[in-house]
Amino acid sequence: MTIQSATHEPLQIIADQCDCMVCHDCGALQTLVPVAAGQELLCSRCGNLLKRPASDWLDKATALALAAAILFVSANIYTFMTLKLAGIQQGITILSGVVALAANDRWFLSALVLITIFILPAFEAFALLYLLIPHRLRRRLPGQITIFRWLVQLQPWIMLDVFLLGVLVTTVKLGDNATVDVGPGMLLFFALVLVLQLAYRIMSKDSLWTWLAPNNRYLGNAGETLYDCHACKAMVGLSIVEARGHCPRCNAEIHTRTPHSLQRTAALTAAAAILYIPANLLVIMKYDELGVNYDSTIFAGVIDLAHHGLWILALIVFVASVVVPVAKLLMLSFLVWSVHTRMNRGPRQRIKLYRLTELVGRWSMVDVYVVTLLTAAVQFGIIGAVAPGPALLPFAAVVVLTMLAAETFDPRLIWDPVDAAASAGVQALHSAPDDSESKPHSPLGATPIERT
Repeated sequence: MTIQSATHEPLQIIADQCDCMVCHDCGALQTLVPVAAGQELLCSRCGNLLKRPASDWLDKATALALAAAILFVSANIYTFMTLKLAGIQQGITILSGVVALAANDRWFLSALVLITIFILPAFEAFALLYLLIPHRLRRRLPGQITIFRWLVQLQPWIMLDVFLLGVLVTTVKLGDNATVDVGPGMLLFFALVLVLQLAYRIMSKDSLWTWLAPNNRYLGNAGETLYDCHACKAMVGLSIVEARGHCPRCNAEIHTRTPHSLQRTAALTAAAAILYIPANLLVIMKYDELGVNYDSTIFAGVIDLAHHGLWILALIVFVASVVVPVAKLLMLSFLVWSVHTRMNRGPRQRIKLYRLTELVGRWSMVDVYVVTLLTAAVQFGIIGAVAPGPALLPFAAVVVLTMLAAETFDPRLIWDPVDAAASAGVQALHSAPDDSESKPHSPLGATPIERT
């Protein structure tokens, strides 16, 4: 394989298969060791999960993917729930909330809900079929590498599990004042969430990448530093990263460090912090009953759940809507500050903090989904009607911005001061000049541990 370098000179790529992996969180090159059933392979430097054992996964994942595709279509056809109030009944489907938001001129919110609970889950369900069935039949199809790359990269934005929590909260809220009949669409949706997540988890991504593109290491020069592709986990040499900027295996963008990572993360975090103020001060939901208007803020909704004795749900909503956004803003701010000041203490603890910001941020969308469902379900004219309030848009923006901030933050920046200090120590000890960032790094042994 030959590509043009930045100097317009051809760069020959050496591609092969290697039992190594570069950890995305710290940049350390790991030697992969056999993993027994019930174990996971962790990075010996930062503790990041590198690999899970995969055996007899293809048939199971394919069957689950087929079930997910059928469940997805069925869950969106049948009635999700029916609300009965004062002799009037209102039935809704999963997409009724999207239509209701659009009818209230909340176009951004309508598009966000449509993308996260319909378009992206549909893509995941049918992408799994497009990847797994041909693999089962040993037949490659066009575009599979691109589809697989997008499937991996879009995972944080597929929010059926968060929507499921919103459904539970909404059902409890409605059941206090009206009769709620669970439709077949809701039962099918519950099954869909379980089956779709299980299919993606069972699928061996490493094995699938190996089938699609067997080589996982690409060098321009022997012994050069390797960088990882976040999508396909390929290891790419420094000269190729600088010349091409894309992974030779899956064509995802790849950099030695994410460009302007600190600036982008800081700007997104600051914007989210500013929007969080009106998101809490303004009304998030309006409810009209017999001509009387009842406005509700985020915190008022939590108090209302607690007032009705629903302490567990009140706690869940409080954590997801109040604690998580504030905690994520504080954690992102601390991570940016620690990298900016070149802190070299506690890198493993800060990496754990970074992973936590990636994990919890999306769950704040539960309030957006609750208001969406209530807007769709409670439309009984003068008897009772729900409409989204002005706080819903800034609150949704806070969730989106903090998720983007976590994605733009490059965790390898945490380890740069640590590496610099270690390099300075070695240089002082041996009185030898330090090489550059492109100095080849010796592989560490990844650590297998018992899965919990």
